[in-house]
Amino acid sequence: MDSRYARLSLADRSNLHIERLETPAHIAGLCIVAAAPLLDAHGELNLEMITRRLERRLGRVPMLRRIVLPAPPLCGPPLWIDDPAFSIDRHVRSTAIAPPGDEASLLATTERLLRPLLDRSHPLWELWFLTGLADGRIGMLFKVHHAVADGLAAVALMMTFLDLAPDTPDPPETPWTPTPAPSSWALLTDNVRSKALSFRSSLAYPIQLMRGVDQTLSDSLQLYRLSNAAPDTSLNAQPTRGRRIRVVRLDLEMARAVAHAHGAKINDVVLAVVSGGVRELLMARGEAVDGVELTTSVPATLRSAEAAQRLGNAAGALLVRLPIGEATALQRLERIAVSTQAAKREQRPAYINGLFGWLAATGLARPIIDRQRMVSFFVTNVPGPSGPLYVLGAKIEDVVPILGLAGNVTLMFAALSYWNRLNVVVTANAVACPDIDTVAAGMTQAWESLAGAAIPSPL
Repeated sequence: MDSRYARLSLADRSNLHIERLETPAHIAGLCIVAAAPLLDAHGELNLEMITRRLERRLGRVPMLRRIVLPAPPLCGPPLWIDDPAFSIDRHVRSTAIAPPGDEASLLATTERLLRPLLDRSHPLWELWFLTGLADGRIGMLFKVHHAVADGLAAVALMMTFLDLAPDTPDPPETPWTPTPAPSSWALLTDNVRSKALSFRSSLAYPIQLMRGVDQTLSDSLQLYRLSNAAPDTSLNAQPTRGRRIRVVRLDLEMARAVAHAHGAKINDVVLAVVSGGVRELLMARGEAVDGVELTTSVPATLRSAEAAQRLGNAAGALLVRLPIGEATALQRLERIAVSTQAAKREQRPAYINGLFGWLAATGLARPIIDRQRMVSFFVTNVPGPSGPLYVLGAKIEDVVPILGLAGNVTLMFAALSYWNRLNVVVTANAVACPDIDTVAAGMTQAWESLAGAAIPSPL
């Protein structure tokens, strides 16, 4: 939309429309941080120092001081405006992890903090520092609404708080004054102007318009054929509150070697590992797996190289068939590599993105996604920094990505590479998937099988 204002895109708005208590629409990154630079002289978390120094970094990303303003009737889509009452103290907080302070305690605290919806009367993000880890380190949880950023943009957003070296100086302190919201008349005239430009552009390029209509019809037919692609399994169930989270850690260089050895991509390796976990889960539940193919939704970026750091949502989706009926991880990987290539040739990621954005805007998305049989689960893989990062001089030792669930999907897998690691995180509905440890164990078994096949046997 050609607007003078920071309007929310259709995809941004859809993440607001479909949100509810059972399925919060925020995403998160959990970091494990060396504690010493963040402590005061008594060994306690120095939250005041942390908050004041992080506040200086807000000038890099104006979005972190903005809220959503619904536009009046006839005035176009909602827009981002500066929060006139912004206070960083509402957003940077701390809490203690329950004993014994192990990874299970950390993940349980993380799930508790991710359960509430973000307050839309304030900027849609929170940064939590979590004390009480048994090894003396600190957890740092960044929580941001999906309307603000997709996976790639969320990584870029989090980077604004971080540094590439431990001795990076703080940015200079700069005063900030909120820009007043535009008037209803200004929004109305801007909306009329934008619509006129769009209409004029359509008339100026009729052939392009007809091609677009033809492509839309073709995409719609293909989507109809895929609408029942996912078989009927226990993986699809009605949404309830509460999540369980587990982390499976892979070696990034080994994953790259496995992919190279079998003509695949790292994302294919992630899908093969995930397939192993889901296969074990369904077998443990007594469900058939022989000959079964499940369908997953895999994000595909719509960003140009120049727009890689831009906030907002610019990700479409590909539907990929996963052969969980194959008995070995290697067989699954080889078939998945073929399946993902076919999906890239035959599907247009932008269409699914636009369609669900339109459904959300019309209020139809929620009843549809609660009953859909298009996908069995979601898998996303976001590349992260290749070297170590620091927050106020403290080294970040590990990063765990956490994405939420949507509709009747009870499993979500998120992978993120960081500093030669590749963490794959399972988020499961607590009611529908209390057996999440079976998934994690199956993923670990699949990974060990793939990694073992990539290591040459001794002579």
